[in-house]
Amino acid sequence: MRSKVDPMRAVVAMIGRQMDGIIAWIRSRRTNGCIDGVNGLFQAAKRKARGYSNFRAIRTVVFQTEGELDFNAINPYSGQPG
Repeated sequence: MRSKVDPMRAVVAMIGRQMDGIIAWIRSRRTNGCIDGVNGLFQAAKRKARGYSNFRAIRTVVFQTEGELDFNAINPYSGQPG
């Protein structure tokens, strides 16, 4: 913070603001990649749901597209490979 170069002070201030997250990553080595992947599934489901805004409809689309559900167990004529 004692630098006379403004961009350097901005970087130091940013690191100070992010210090909790930096320490958490050093301790756990975990990223939010998994959460981003799940978020991507929900965003794709929202596009496939074509405007349905309630969570129940979006959840149903996610289960249908990503849940690898076997409909042959309840309907052998569902036309899906078993």
